[in-house]
Amino acid sequence: MRTFQKVKGAPVFLLSNDENVGTVSDIFVGDNGKVAGYWVANRKWWNRQKFLPLSAVKQQELSNIYVNSKTDLTEVPHSLYRFHEGKNHLFGKPLFSEDGAVKGLVEDVYFLDEMGTIVGYEVTDGFISDFTEGKHVVKTDAPLRVEKSQLVLRTHS
Repeated sequence: MRTFQKVKGAPVFLLSNDENVGTVSDIFVGDNGKVAGYWVANRKWWNRQKFLPLSAVKQQELSNIYVNSKTDLTEVPHSLYRFHEGKNHLFGKPLFSEDGAVKGLVEDVYFLDEMGTIVGYEVTDGFISDFTEGKHVVKTDAPLRVEKSQLVLRTHS
């Protein structure tokens, strides 16, 4: 199981020769509630960000990700949500239950790195609450419903 905070900044290497092709700077989440892949940034201005689908990842170690070829990095799809950055990001948005109760603001996501299945969201109630009570994880087995400026936690698929 991975979290966005643990995978952010992870270098991406070619499996054949350990060439660094970039670093993970964000993750993409689809409408199906699964992590679809990684946003990989590199230093070349003409080819800065690329999408790395989870299906193209050949090996993941604690802090490194390996792919077979540079062609595994593709154009960024517009139908996906970015987790931390971008126009439709999920980070920092309020998380509600279907009955309207506020669960907190989304700070991180827990997902199974092989399949991309999201199993929970780390939420915060604010700095003081985090300090006194700590952050908490809201577990889920159904995808979120993304509305204009909020996220709704479904109770069933």
